[in-house]
Amino acid sequence: MHCPHFKKQQGGAALIIALLVFALASALIVGLQREFALQLQRGTNSFVAGQGWAYLRGAESLGIVALQLDAGSDAGRDRPVDDLTELWAEAATPFPLVEGGWLFGSLEDLQGRFNLNGLVGSGANTSANGDSSVSDSGVAESGGSNESSGEMGFSSSQRQFIRLLGALEGVQVDRQQAIGIMQSVVDFIDSDARRLSSGAEDEAYQRLIPPYRTSGQPLASVSELRSIAGVTPEIYRALAPFVTVWPKEGGVVNILTASATVLRSLPVNDTLEPMSKEEGLRLVEARASGSIFSLETLLEDVLFSGIEGGEFSTLLGERSDWFLLSASVEIAQRELHLYSVLERDGASVFARYRSQGEL
Repeated sequence: MHCPHFKKQQGGAALIIALLVFALASALIVGLQREFALQLQRGTNSFVAGQGWAYLRGAESLGIVALQLDAGSDAGRDRPVDDLTELWAEAATPFPLVEGGWLFGSLEDLQGRFNLNGLVGSGANTSANGDSSVSDSGVAESGGSNESSGEMGFSSSQRQFIRLLGALEGVQVDRQQAIGIMQSVVDFIDSDARRLSSGAEDEAYQRLIPPYRTSGQPLASVSELRSIAGVTPEIYRALAPFVTVWPKEGGVVNILTASATVLRSLPVNDTLEPMSKEEGLRLVEARASGSIFSLETLLEDVLFSGIEGGEFSTLLGERSDWFLLSASVEIAQRELHLYSVLERDGASVFARYRSQGEL
């Protein structure tokens, strides 16, 4: 005897099971498709990153070859110099890639910038009265409150940095603000815990959230300026293109590659004011025309008629050993960057630091 009602129940259960199986299969397929897409994307990203990095290292190798060729040509000169007419300083030309995309690369003389690490240990200084003691930072410590007397205790590099801050475009930095930033940088780098009159030591940073301490050692990156008291985001953006932290010790500004802004920081009198923008541009034009081709010809300019060469000898030079390679590659609609610090030692060139972000 057959029961129609029981058959209908069986048919309904089979339909429900079929729907469940279909739903589970669909969910599994969607999951597998999503996992496959993720794995494919990961693999693509890894491949493109590896390929891009290989191109960037190739650009670094070309930069090294350019510097080695320049060293070879300098070897035959009585007075070798590094200027903007040489092979390494040529404007970057985009190089098309077979797969599609472009490779860019350019070299910049890091000694055409101001070296922040030169602010500390720049030599002994005394106050105007000659009775100040000198701290580890190289800044004379005067017992008096006469501000101009304190300024006389600044080293040549410290005075140049103050003028550089005053020469920045797009941001206003007055003299007292510039002195405060300079002394804060010195306090951040030097190994002692004594705060300079307008500087900032550990206690100024330990009140921040999150708190931190001064480094007590040479700066490893220009980006560390962001952590120093008095350096606003606007000042940092304006200052960063004109400063460096390489080499860690020593180093002078190459007057044949320095920008107009850096040249404006050179001493033309006993004040801490930078030379005018027009005067800085005039020096660059004179250099481009061949009128200025050495430190001696620079000093012959009327701007420096009242300045003795002694201060310049500690600040300036005509040769460079430290360069920055800036390379970028555009491949598979992705863009990768490499910043490589290159040191030239004779005919050898070494990569001392690499970064895919800022230096």
